[in-house]
Amino acid sequence: MDAIDHYALLGIRSDASAREIRRAYRRLARLHHPDVNPRPDGHRRFAELAHAYAILNDPTERARYDQTLHRPTPASPPTMPRSPVLQRNFRRGIIELSPSEAWHLAHCPLTLRDSRGSPIVLPAGTGHGEEIILHYNGQPVVLTVQLPRKT
Repeated sequence: MDAIDHYALLGIRSDASAREIRRAYRRLARLHHPDVNPRPDGHRRFAELAHAYAILNDPTERARYDQTLHRPTPASPPTMPRSPVLQRNFRRGIIELSPSEAWHLAHCPLTLRDSRGSPIVLPAGTGHGEEIILHYNGQPVVLTVQLPRKT
């Protein structure tokens, strides 16, 4: 699945409780279930809702997702001024991906491990040059994704 804002998809705030997430999912699932919704994209929409619910309902998956939620959208032009959040003097780093990792990332989320074994989760569809903010040792770190050049 593409990198989708699961909170927006379910129509909830990012600080929603487990009960609010469940209620929003059930309400939308009833509307978009393929047996009820005759629209051609009904099956795809229902699958997106189920995927969002599966991630947000699991505390571990939700924490991983929240680490990578506030990255720039792929449609943002590179000439846009940086947001005030990214202008701060955060620690910065670069994640260079291999061709096989880049292929995997184009189709589904990619989980990498740092030298300490902590997971770094990149959402599916993350592109070259995109910046992801995550917390490392209680401090925000901005990582720039570098994909291999196509030859």
